[in-house]
Amino acid sequence: MSTGPQPAPDPVAGHVTRAEMLVDVGRPERALDGIRAALTEHPDDPRLQLTHGWLHLRLQHPTEARRILEQVVAGSPDAPQAHVLLSVARQSCGLPAEARAAVERALELRPDDAAALVQHADVLTSGRLRDQDVELAKGQVARALGLEPENPSRLLGAAAVYAQLGEIPAARGLVRQGLAVAPQHEGLLHADAQLVSDAGRQSRALVGLLAQNPEHEAGYVLFLRLWQRLLAPLSTAIAVVTAAALLLAWTMRNSMLGFLSIWAAVLAVMLVVSALRSWSVLRHVPRTFVRRSLLDGTWTGRLGTTGLVVAGAAAVLAPVALLVVRDAVAVRCSLVVLALALLVAGTGCAMLQRTMLRHARDSGYLTPSELGLARTAALSGSCRAATTRRTVLVAVVALISAATAVEAARPDALPVAALGAVVWLLPGLLLLWQLRALGAALRREGAEPAATEDAGRARRAVGLVVLFVTTVALGAGGLVAVAHVPVLPNEHDADGRYVTTPGSGGSEPACSGSRYTRISCVLRENRERMEEWEEREPVDIPTFDVEVPEIPEIVVPDLPELDVPDGPTN
Repeated sequence: MSTGPQPAPDPVAGHVTRAEMLVDVGRPERALDGIRAALTEHPDDPRLQLTHGWLHLRLQHPTEARRILEQVVAGSPDAPQAHVLLSVARQSCGLPAEARAAVERALELRPDDAAALVQHADVLTSGRLRDQDVELAKGQVARALGLEPENPSRLLGAAAVYAQLGEIPAARGLVRQGLAVAPQHEGLLHADAQLVSDAGRQSRALVGLLAQNPEHEAGYVLFLRLWQRLLAPLSTAIAVVTAAALLLAWTMRNSMLGFLSIWAAVLAVMLVVSALRSWSVLRHVPRTFVRRSLLDGTWTGRLGTTGLVVAGAAAVLAPVALLVVRDAVAVRCSLVVLALALLVAGTGCAMLQRTMLRHARDSGYLTPSELGLARTAALSGSCRAATTRRTVLVAVVALISAATAVEAARPDALPVAALGAVVWLLPGLLLLWQLRALGAALRREGAEPAATEDAGRARRAVGLVVLFVTTVALGAGGLVAVAHVPVLPNEHDADGRYVTTPGSGGSEPACSGSRYTRISCVLRENRERMEEWEEREPVDIPTFDVEVPEIPEIVVPDLPELDVPDGPTN
């Protein structure tokens, strides 16, 4: 046994090893605190500075990581690992050209670095894809896996590259290969959950990952999935009620009543599909989490829950009403009930969205940091895209309705349908306003966003103007629609009961209902028929010239006079 002097332990290496162990157990914040404390003692140590930048990347602080890593590269220009991490930071900051330059410098320093090869492939497949870049990226991934075939991090990076290329089966196979090597690897578990197509299995995988590490980013993904499945049935219910009002406007006439049963079945299928999709997610989420999301005791939570219940009840009753209600007065009352349900549902949808943002802040998902700002911007982008798609759909239906408005059977149902369209669109615009206010609040609280160009600020200004004009226009349209809801009796109340006469062959049946209704109906039909005859243009009857043949003159000969003798007399 050697009795010579033992080398002194390296304190910096101990700090780095401890930080890596804390990250492995899901405590990157504690690791960052430890490295910051170590930097006060060794401020110029490149290993601590490199670990400092790496931890900021793990915590999704790319701007701060880029600043730190650029200092590391400036001090150690021949360190390939620093160039690789700098490439990741620049890519996260939206600087693909600079990221590619950094990783290519790392490959110049160490051509067989598997981490640099995977990062190079990731940079090549980000943004607009070119055929030569795709082939080069696949080649770099193959080289990296040839060098480190069982490294979980390399398999995860390779799966991310194939997922960006749209080759999901290949990405899923790489993730499963990595999980066979490291079953508890959080990155691979998260990727496996993200690549699952079934929403229920994905939620179950996210819940399992959170059970292993409650601080994992999967908590935010599951949070968004939960609220998406809570808001989706409410949005579907509003769409079903709106469609029911539109169907009443176009099909509430005797010759088209047969279509109501078909459309009622379509609306019922929409409700069932939406409910099943939501249940596939909610049944895997802890019930305490769902109850806390809906029944949080605040007035916004109570209004949101009320709107969800009322919208669901109205959506279930709307297809039934299409099949059962035939009396003209009952139809008008049904329209009033649908309008009230739409108002309550729209209010509830807006309140649920506000509750969602409040829970996100309380749960620490939208903190005053660069990560919080990035998540807020991502929410704004997805909300803007969904609202745009809905606006296009509503515009198309409105144009079709305006083109055929003269054929509406019950025009008094159109204001209710218009109100439904407003209620379907307006909560999304209100959520955009709330997200803008949230982003401003996060900046005031200390978040430092990445620097933006003048073109970006100009786009945001134009977007703000468009958002303001659209919100005001929708609000005004909603008020006009509410004012025209058929609350009071109107001319359709005298239509009696809509029935289908057997054997009519699709033509309008005879007048039915009460005696006075039949008399009014007959008089109206006679008047309409007379108006139609009066409005008809006179028929131009053509004349024909018929040639008359010449008849020869007949000469009658002179007959001799005859003397008739007198008869005998008595």
